[in-house]
Amino acid sequence: MCLIIDSLINIFYYSLFAWVILSWIDVPSTHPLGNIKVSLDRLFSGILSPIRRYIPVLRLGGAGIDLSPIILIVGINLIRPYLYAFFC
Repeated sequence: MCLIIDSLINIFYYSLFAWVILSWIDVPSTHPLGNIKVSLDRLFSGILSPIRRYIPVLRLGGAGIDLSPIILIVGINLIRPYLYAFFC
């Protein structure tokens, strides 16, 4: 059971990292990477929208930095030991 939980968390981390990288790149939706980007947008927009309500985008000059993925990673790292203690 521990291996399954660890694998799911790792898949979530890697897909979140891929979403962050793809958000920096302008990819048309007809491109194969565009399809991946659209599906990751759908997945993570629902997860990150409650965090974005409380943590606004950090403005640096003309650019903005979205801190919600970092907050999500920190939150999962805080919950991870409790998941292992409960399921393992």
